[in-house]
Amino acid sequence: MEKNKRRIAIIGSGITGLTIAYRLQKEIDKKKLPIEIVVLESSIRSGGKIYTMKFGEGFIDLGAESIDTRLPEAMELIEELNLMDKVEYSQNGKQDVYAFNKLYNFNCPTYKGIPVKRTDIWRYDLLSFQGKLAFLKNTYFSGTESKKELTTKEYMSQRIGEEMAEYGAEPYFSKIYTSDIDEIGIYGFNEPLVNLESVHGTWSKVLENHPEIWDGDGMYATFKEGLEVLTNELAKRIEPSIRFAKQVTEIKQSINNTYLLDVNKKEQLRVDSVVVVTDTDVYKDLFKGIEINKYFNDIKMGSVGFLLFSFPKGSIKNPPKGNGVLSVRRNNSYIQSVVWLNKKWNHFKDKDEELLGIYFGRSGDGVMMSLSNKQIEKEILNDISDMLGVNASPSYKIIKRWPNAIPQFSLMHEENRKDLFEFLDEKYPGLYLAGNGINGFGINNCIAQANKVSSQAIEYIETTL
Repeated sequence: MEKNKRRIAIIGSGITGLTIAYRLQKEIDKKKLPIEIVVLESSIRSGGKIYTMKFGEGFIDLGAESIDTRLPEAMELIEELNLMDKVEYSQNGKQDVYAFNKLYNFNCPTYKGIPVKRTDIWRYDLLSFQGKLAFLKNTYFSGTESKKELTTKEYMSQRIGEEMAEYGAEPYFSKIYTSDIDEIGIYGFNEPLVNLESVHGTWSKVLENHPEIWDGDGMYATFKEGLEVLTNELAKRIEPSIRFAKQVTEIKQSINNTYLLDVNKKEQLRVDSVVVVTDTDVYKDLFKGIEINKYFNDIKMGSVGFLLFSFPKGSIKNPPKGNGVLSVRRNNSYIQSVVWLNKKWNHFKDKDEELLGIYFGRSGDGVMMSLSNKQIEKEILNDISDMLGVNASPSYKIIKRWPNAIPQFSLMHEENRKDLFEFLDEKYPGLYLAGNGINGFGINNCIAQANKVSSQAIEYIETTL
């Protein structure tokens, strides 16, 4: 590195780390800044929890399944990277809900299971008469104002009634996050309704005025060759900067506002700024001499697994009306959600097989992850038989576990996050945390976080030139 050149290190090359590196490099090139970026990845691949596998002539995502198009960040990045011609949008509406040993399809305009028109609640056979009345009552009034963070369950119950929150909305809210709505704060979801409610007063008015967020065709997107199309393109743009098999074991504050990184326990790298985009559960090892771990004591990491089954055509005897199934928490089932790939994505539509992508495991459920692959397959097959009437043996299967992969935010998370950023600004200039567990979860949240942190990092480093 040239004597007066500055160096920014990015630890981790998931979607957040790749986007940060791409944004930084773009700004460096535009302004011709004397800054070098280096991306340190502990594994031999980039992409993080975006993980696409090629099987036969097709591609299947074993991690993140799709992009929610109702949020702008991912689609804006895809357009910027000239990848729009490769995008494919979801079909056949929304997923059914499985509860009380039965499939329910909400055949009316909805947002995450919540009816747009209040009177459509009478179509919800899933709810009791009292549950429907509670929905009508709670949606009539404005949401209860509160200065303190509420759990997602409390927040939704105040607005749509406890029964609707539990059986109608919760499966949609938690399907990506495998979270317990009794514990996670509403701000942990980065839910658009929260901000829109302050403008319109009630959820019903929000939904009436924002048809673009309703459930339906096109609300999710992917690529025919899987989501790694996005991360591979980002990696290609910054390829000279990525270093694989480089595990950072400790970060130390050093002289002249620099940081010293211990890499693979045998080499050191001095940098002027460092952006950490790893899971928060490794922070206790990374920051031995920096007192930030107390801010993450409230975050637990949940595990999730993915199982792809291929069944002979016509094996689904009790098919959902939508493109899959969401399972409510109260079910005696290990399944969290099922994606019927043939119905959801056009590139699977004409396959001579039934392809089911099944997500299993929930917050606090450690039993499933302790089972062997054969035991997991047996339990899931039993659940699929009850849920979809599938009794045929699978032609083949693919299983992928994601242990300790998904943050479970507590009520204190938002307050702790603000305190953490203030602490870093004051004590550790040039150190940024943007990993899984800091500011929400999901592809759009990751990209939004990357956009913000990359701007902060470049602004800081410019002040040192």
